[in-house]
Amino acid sequence: MKLYEIANDFQLLFDSLEDMTENTELTDEQRADAEQAWFDTLEGIEIDLADKAENVAVYIKTLKAEADMLKTEEDVLKKRREQKSKRAESLKAYLMNCMQRVNLTKIERPMAKITLRNNAESAMIADEKAFIEWAENNHDELLRYKAPEIAKTEVKKFLQAGGSIPNVTLGRTKSLIIK
Repeated sequence: MKLYEIANDFQLLFDSLEDMTENTELTDEQRADAEQAWFDTLEGIEIDLADKAENVAVYIKTLKAEADMLKTEEDVLKKRREQKSKRAESLKAYLMNCMQRVNLTKIERPMAKITLRNNAESAMIADEKAFIEWAENNHDELLRYKAPEIAKTEVKKFLQAGGSIPNVTLGRTKSLIIK
């Protein structure tokens, strides 16, 4: 039986308790027998639910452990990739410098074709902070602004202090803890 089916049976069992307690046609002995059967059924469903819930929790723990292992491996691979990219850029700069020193713009070999070229003209900003200050005062259109982000911690503090904000409330969510 699946966990959601057990949960449905659990709900149906509690609904049947209301029906049983409201049934005036039952004698006291019949009601006592029905209540005992109800409690026995409840105990069985609780055991089934606990067993299924435990299995799901163990599976969740396994998935989290696998995700953590993959994250660790991802971090290791990212670090290696960054090291390789940095080394490649360093060697590229070294090769370019050597070619410029001997005034060589092209090398053609069987395994590689190397060419020095002049790139398109681009803006080269020596002091970005000074440029931003200048642009804010003179030519704001030269700057790109990011969209604002909500500081949820500050919003919470504001509301807790008695403030009111349209479409914002304090609330609690539920979480599941598995250890």
